[in-house]
Amino acid sequence: MRTLIAAAAATAAAVLAPAARAGEPVLASYTAYFSGFSVAALDAAFALDDRHYRMVARMRTIGILAAFVTGEQTTEVEGTIRSGDALGLAPARYAMDGRWRDRPRRIAMAWPDGRPEVLALVPANTEERDPVPPELQHGTVDTLTAIAALLRRLAATGRCEGEAALFDGRRRTDVVARTEGEDRLEPHRWGVFAGPALRCSVEGRQVAGFRTDQDRAEAGRPRSATAWFARPAPDLPPIPVRIEAETGWGPVYVHLTRIGRGDLPVPTRQTRN
Repeated sequence: MRTLIAAAAATAAAVLAPAARAGEPVLASYTAYFSGFSVAALDAAFALDDRHYRMVARMRTIGILAAFVTGEQTTEVEGTIRSGDALGLAPARYAMDGRWRDRPRRIAMAWPDGRPEVLALVPANTEERDPVPPELQHGTVDTLTAIAALLRRLAATGRCEGEAALFDGRRRTDVVARTEGEDRLEPHRWGVFAGPALRCSVEGRQVAGFRTDQDRAEAGRPRSATAWFARPAPDLPPIPVRIEAETGWGPVYVHLTRIGRGDLPVPTRQTRN
């Protein structure tokens, strides 16, 4: 569930790219629900100019989940705009800092030659996962960059089609997005948006970096999510206003709760460069 919630935060940040300008970043907030209970709070900020992008996503457990699992993490990526590149975005540095069940978790990555280089990994993969082979790291990007690139295409074309190979320092995952149609979302007490929205499906499949105690067949099974995109304000591009995603325990629902402008603080990191 931690991976799903983090991905939802990444999605929240990514699609804001076309709206951000050289000034104050765009900031969106979301709440995730499981079995009718709030389980996580998500915030995401994005800043973009003609040459660079920066994205920050922050999440923390709340409500009933926080009573059993305390966790929070902040993820940041900086990179450049490359119009000739297949994705259109190229990451330069990526970092995730957090704590789960009172244990620190940290990832830092860079792309000095276009290939991912892991600078920090806490805890080490030897404690919990099989390493991702170098050949499966080639051609990958981080989750924030991949979703940003795929969903910037949505803002330009009105469709969701796209695919990407993701590597977060621990796992390699392949993701495919497709356009499903248009819906009219009814008002909901959990969120602030109601109205017409584009429905997109996203399917992800982990191909490497499995936990040593996992059933490989089950862990490698495709997981799906549905996201609805709409303009919550006239001066904003389509952003995710609702997300439904399957987990091994049941569906998780994510609702937009606030949209505006602002930035998110980033923890001090010894591994940043």
